Amino acid sequence: MRVCGVELKGNEAIISIIQLKDGLYDVPKVRTAKLSLVDPINTEPLKKFQFDFAQLMKDYKVDTVVIRQRDLKGKYAGNPLSFKIEAALQLMPELNVHVLSSTYIKEGLANAQVKPDAREVGLKQFQEQALLTAFGYLEQSASAN
Repeated sequence: MRVCGVELKGNEAIISIIQLKDGLYDVPKVRTAKLSLVDPINTEPLKKFQFDFAQLMKDYKVDTVVIRQRDLKGKYAGNPLSFKIEAALQLMPELNVHVLSSTYIKEGLANAQVKPDAREVGLKQFQEQALLTAFGYLEQSASAN
């Protein structure tokens, strides 16, 4: 199973792809670490964002996309634009998309024998939360089976 973890920050979708195959984890090299929505008002840039994201998932044969949930209100509330990006991802018919709570991710990480480090697996530090989101999902899925 190949999963893409997504952390939404402002107008960017930060991604990390991880695969679980035969009990081993693999983090493939990906041509981009994040995708940006440059114009949040007009339709064409949003469609281009969706197309680019879908193409990336198709190219890397991703089965599932998991998005780290953000707070709806309060001090740590997500940027309104990030919710627009989330909706754009969720409405893509060719993708299996889940929004995961921090609690769900933490439970998956608690079940793991080791917690991956972004730099140790060849990712940038800013991809850490996307990696942990995907890893937590895979760990929860593995423990459910």
